[in-house]
Amino acid sequence: MNTKGKVYEDKAVSYFLNGDYQIIARNFSYRYGEIDIIVLKNRILHFVEVKGGKETFGDPAFRANTKKLKKIMKTGNYFLATHKNLEFDEIQIDVISITDDGQINYYPAQRL
Repeated sequence: MNTKGKVYEDKAVSYFLNGDYQIIARNFSYRYGEIDIIVLKNRILHFVEVKGGKETFGDPAFRANTKKLKKIMKTGNYFLATHKNLEFDEIQIDVISITDDGQINYYPAQRL
């Protein structure tokens, strides 16, 4: 991960901590891909993709395409298989974008 990517992820983590989310993991990797942040709140497990950068062509979140979301789903299945002690009622894939000027947009429950 490049330095800017880490800055965006750190800002996203701060956003979630301020919203009373519990950070479960960061940069969870498997051969299918990576999940940037995994958080838990109100018994909902969130697999979060972080997108950052300029808004030249719209919100950076638009770069989280179907292919990326499918990779998160596969990696998430592996995460669940290796973390059986985690208690939750629901799972969702979310996207959070952070622009270079500091604007944060959170998109919960993205659909494929």
